[in-house]
Amino acid sequence: MTQTTAGLSFVAAKVFISDDVGVGWIDLSPYASSVAAGGGERAAGEQNTLDGALPIVKGGDRAATTVTVRFAYTEEADPGPFAVLEAVHAGDGEMEVQWSPSGVGDAGFWFHADKAILTNLTYPGGEAAPGDPIMCEFVVKVAGLAKSGASVAAG
Repeated sequence: MTQTTAGLSFVAAKVFISDDVGVGWIDLSPYASSVAAGGGERAAGEQNTLDGALPIVKGGDRAATTVTVRFAYTEEADPGPFAVLEAVHAGDGEMEVQWSPSGVGDAGFWFHADKAILTNLTYPGGEAAPGDPIMCEFVVKVAGLAKSGASVAAG
């Protein structure tokens, strides 16, 4: 197989959050630095029998998926991402996340974490010496991700 030349860079990715479960969307792209999805492993069981050298292997259900987003902490007049996420975390934790790795709107694929639960929000912290921007992150847990060819009304 010939090597692809169509690899993407995440530098132009887009990420949106919804604190009202998909009614309105907040563009996190100017603040976000990374998106990482994990989990979703399928359970598998095995059983050896008295006859045979190999086990019987069967698949089970899948585990939940987590999505972690790192973003720059700001203190703006308009509620920045941290203030919005802090309110979600103080409430029932339900929110939605969607992102496009290519960042080209509806021309690329979008990944959606619908009806996700905000399980962790890190508070601002850091060190004085390096002068790095203050970064925070949030983690949502969702039953599974959906992939589509268009954003969910985020733009």
